[in-house]
Order: sequence, then C-alpha cells, then structure tokens
Amino acid sequence: MGVKLKHHTVPQCYLDHFATNGQIYKYSKVRKMHNRCSVKDVCESNSFYLIKLNSWWKHLEIESDFFAKNVEPALSNMIDVIEKSVKNAVRENTNVVKIAIDQETRKSIASLIFIQFYRTPRFRNFYKNKVVIRKGISSVTHTYTEEKVTDEVLVHALSTFCNKPLFKQTVDYLSNNKWVIRYSDKGVFLTSDNPVVWIPLKEKDSDVFTIDNIGKSRCFLYYPITPQIVLEIYDKNMKSLSPDFDNLVIRGDAEHESFLNINTIINAADDVILRDKDISAYSIDIKLNII
Repeated sequence: MGVKLKHHTVPQCYLDHFATNGQIYKYSKVRKMHNRCSVKDVCESNSFYLIKLNSWWKHLEIESDFFAKNVEPALSNMIDVIEKSVKNAVRENTNVVKIAIDQETRKSIASLIFIQFYRTPRFRNFYKNKVVIRKGISSVTHTYTEEKVTDEVLVHALSTFCNKPLFKQTVDYLSNNKWVIRYSDKGVFLTSDNPVVWIPLKEKDSDVFTIDNIGKSRCFLYYPITPQIVLEIYDKNMKSLSPDFDNLVIRGDAEHESFLNINTIINAADDVILRDKDISAYSIDIKLNII
C-alpha cells in the first residue's frame, strides 16, 4: 500500500493517437510552458484510483478491473472503428458524406464518453468531502442494509462513472441526438486533460451531466478522437439544424477547427495536448497559448 502507482485519468491508448514515437507535446496553462514527454507521463496522478478505506471493493478494482480490463480495450476498439469509417467516407473526396451509425454503436460510444467525462480530477474535486450511501441486501441476514462510503475514490466513482441511473440517462440522451464526425486533412485538433468538452448553449443551461438536467438543457458536446477526427453531438432540438444534419462526416474548415481548439484549451484543467510544438499550426490565435 506504500507503493505509488501511476494512474492515467486519460488513457494511454487514447493519448497514443496524439503522439509521435511515443512522445507528446503538452502545454501547461498553469506554468505557461511547453514540454515534450512520454505518453506515460501525461494526464496521470499517483494512486488516483486506489481505494483505501473499504472492505467490499479490492484496492485496485477500479483501475485494474474496471478501466484496464473493460473500458480501455473498448475505447481502443471504438477509435479503430471510427477511424475506419472516416477513412472510407473521405475517399469520396467530398466535404460532406452520409454514414451509418446504428443505435447500438451510438450507445457503446456514448458510454465511453460518459466515463471519460467523469473520471478526471475535475469531478474528484467536485465530490470531495462528500458521503455516499451504499444500499444493498446483506448476504448473511438477507436484510436491507445501508452503509456510509467516505473513501474519496469510491465517492467519486459511485457518484459519477459508476452511478448506474446517471449512466443510463446520459447514454440515452447522447445516443438520441445528432452525431457528426469532423475530419481534418491536416490533423490540427488538440485534446487535453479534460478531453470531453460539454458546451451549454445558454447561460442558464448546466455544464455538468446531472439526472435533473439531462435532456432539459440544450448542449453541444465534442470529443477529439485523434488529431484528424472529432466526434460532435448536437442537441436534436437546436432549431438551426436541418433534419438531415445527422450521421455525417464533414471536412473541417479553419474557422470551425479554431472554435473547437479554443474551447479545448478553455476546458483543460492544465495540460493541453499537441502533436507539434508549434501551436500556430492548429488554426488558433497564438495569444491563446498563454491562457
């Protein structure tokens, strides 16, 4: 228990797509400087998912069983599937191509987006010093039980990415909206230590998935998949969208690429992930380099 374990809050299998020969550029908003480093040293925190104060979960169950054995293999597969779909679509050499994304595939992808959104330190800090009540049936007495959970790792997990009602409602909401894959020939898309970006369309709308707000607040969400590919999800009730604006691959333009990259930087807690040290190549105002 005294050994410090390096846990990635953004998976290495995802970051590998933004790396060259296992190396990645990151820009620190806090320190206002670039650094080239190994993927294994990006978006990680010592023992972040290590459960300390509990007897009914194994200490590394979240890291080794939930993420390493289930979530991250599914994420690698998702990226491969999306890349292949996009490659086939862009062969047509047109700016907009219709593709098929069935509901089952949408739900699988939406579940990974949900987990990534919530697994980062942003939400650990949000739920710090809170208590979760674990309800269940005793295997010994077969009676209803309630147990207070105070371990911060478990509170974080059970409040967010392991919260079944929240998971179901969010996945249903995301999978039933309008999906677009944005493609960049130049590979200009950035990502960050908070790679899923949720943008409320009005100031009153919530910028956090909650059971009370899902489906009530109109939003735009995007997730950079690789430097060439961004998955975008638009609220289906947006009046500006045509009925056919769904299941599309669209070649990005400089203005939209800049919009996405600016919001990726704003959404980052600290580290912005670049494939190239020259941030001016990313269709973005160089002044934003010092946010």
